[in-house]
Amino acid sequence: MFPIALLRALLGLIGLGSAFMAGRTMAAVRKGVVRARSHYAWMVRAVVCLAALSFRHAPDAVLIGVWALAAAAFAGGWWQAAHQKPPEDLSQNIVPHDE
Repeated sequence: MFPIALLRALLGLIGLGSAFMAGRTMAAVRKGVVRARSHYAWMVRAVVCLAALSFRHAPDAVLIGVWALAAAAFAGGWWQAAHQKPPEDLSQNIVPHDE
């Protein structure tokens, strides 16, 4: 049987990843690339995993730390998706044009 600390750590990691993806999909929804439905799905996953950390446990350093990291991951995901570089135009290298 798994120790509870390991399960809490796994839930924390899944919650952090879900918070990051929720931030990315929020930026994509604002750009109109993705439907809001996928953003809500990632938000629900993140909230359920992060809320499960406090199930039968008093608030401790692990809970507060993971929630703070989740907020930072959400902001980082949003920042990364909102500030993407445009794709490089390689058409000149692949098909040279005569002048």
